[in-house]
Amino acid sequence: MPPEDTSFIAHPPIHLIALDDIQAGETRGIEIDIEIDIEIDIEDNGDKKRLDLIIWHQGDAIRVFKNACPHVGLPLETFPNKFLTADKKHLICSAHAATFDPDGLCIAGPCPGERLTEYKTTRLDGWLMLG
Repeated sequence: MPPEDTSFIAHPPIHLIALDDIQAGETRGIEIDIEIDIEIDIEDNGDKKRLDLIIWHQGDAIRVFKNACPHVGLPLETFPNKFLTADKKHLICSAHAATFDPDGLCIAGPCPGERLTEYKTTRLDGWLMLG
C-alpha cells in the first residue's frame, strides 16, 4: 500500500534545507513553524503550527517524513540527527527499535506494516522545499 498522500501547497513555499547542507546517506531533523489554512497532521501551538520532520538523503532521492513513530507517536531520535541504523540502511526509533525501510514502512519492531507519514517536496534554486 502506498504511503498516505499528505502533500499540500504552501504559500509562500517553505524552505526546508539547502541541498548542499545534506549529503547522500545523511539525515537531518528539523522543526518548522508554519501557517496554513488546511488540515494536516501537525502539532498545534496556538497561532502557529509546528511540524517536526526527518529529512533523509538516500542516493538521488531525498525523502521527508514526520518525526513520529506510528507505534506511540514519539520522535524517532534520542540525539539530534541520529535516525539511522548502524548500517545506515534504515530509520530506527530509539524508544522501541521500530525499524523503517527507505519508503517509511515498518519492517521490524512493535509496528510492522505501519508507515511513517511522508511529505512531498520539490527542489528549487538549490533548496529542498515543502509541498
